[in-house]
Amino acid sequence: MTDTRQRRARGEGERLRAELVAAAIELLLEPQSLPTPSLRAIARTCGVAPSAVYMHFPSQDALNYAVTEELFGRLRHALDAADMPDGTRVDRLRSLIDAYLTWAENHPGAYQLLFERPDPSIEPGTGPGLDLLDRLADLLPAAEKSPDLALRAWCALHGVVSLRIHKPTAPWTSEPRADAWAVVAALAGLP
Repeated sequence: MTDTRQRRARGEGERLRAELVAAAIELLLEPQSLPTPSLRAIARTCGVAPSAVYMHFPSQDALNYAVTEELFGRLRHALDAADMPDGTRVDRLRSLIDAYLTWAENHPGAYQLLFERPDPSIEPGTGPGLDLLDRLADLLPAAEKSPDLALRAWCALHGVVSLRIHKPTAPWTSEPRADAWAVVAALAGLP
């Protein structure tokens, strides 16, 4: 194979640096999935042969889907434990927002896996975790009038959580729960 790239002359380091940055940006503009451990690595961790993994999961995608389902189950369990079925809608909403934030803070890698990568290949409008949107809609008083309100509130809540995970040194002036409640309450017209 012949290298068609011409060698840079001395003193062109800044130009090459700019090209390297531009190439990296171009490659990063496409969404990137969070890397998942290979089936071989998982088998090694469990002390079994890779073929044992395939007896339970026919593919990496099947295992990834099972992991996603399990993690959403754990998040649902945390939300269920925090819910106060006899409380007012607003009290229940506050409690669930607090539980959502607590779960994300305690499990940032799991949160990223669930919410910051594409869902496993499934039919549009279906998939693991979308029931959380229904739960949010049930608690937002104005959701009956505005079906998109729950989705917007979830987007705002996710923004707070994601930024708190990825930008911990930002000049935050309030607690995450106060920020989360402020954005959801503003969207829903709550005090």
